[in-house]
Amino acid sequence: MDHLIRDRVRQASAERAVIELFVATDRRDWGRVRRLMTDTLDVDMSSSGGPRGAIDADALVAAWAAALDPLDAVHHQVGNLRSTIHEDDAHVACHGIAYHHLRGAPGGETRMFVGTYDIALRDSPRGWHITTFRFFLRFLGGNPDLHA
Repeated sequence: MDHLIRDRVRQASAERAVIELFVATDRRDWGRVRRLMTDTLDVDMSSSGGPRGAIDADALVAAWAAALDPLDAVHHQVGNLRSTIHEDDAHVACHGIAYHHLRGAPGGETRMFVGTYDIALRDSPRGWHITTFRFFLRFLGGNPDLHA
């Protein structure tokens, strides 16, 4: 029974790390976002025009900051989390919606991204760290030129 409790605690901890990534991104707390990642990540955001491949975490965070800092608001909502835990690794999949908002933007103030996330993490004495971040776009809504 103790191992079941331990496994559930580790599972909840990995899921909290994923949720914290989105909360820190919405707050634009780039230091916290970076601390949640390993030094290099396997990234695939190509379905929404983003990067794909092995990426330095500092470069990824800098790219996110450049894209999101000019906006008035950023909001991620994730749910339907499904996670598996192994010895020192975890996998968390979830559905997500991201809203990007810029007051007074020509063509509309909001852009919406809807899709699924596939995130792998590695456990360490300092907690879970994201090693893989994949976003698969299902559809877009709102102003297609919001980031132009």
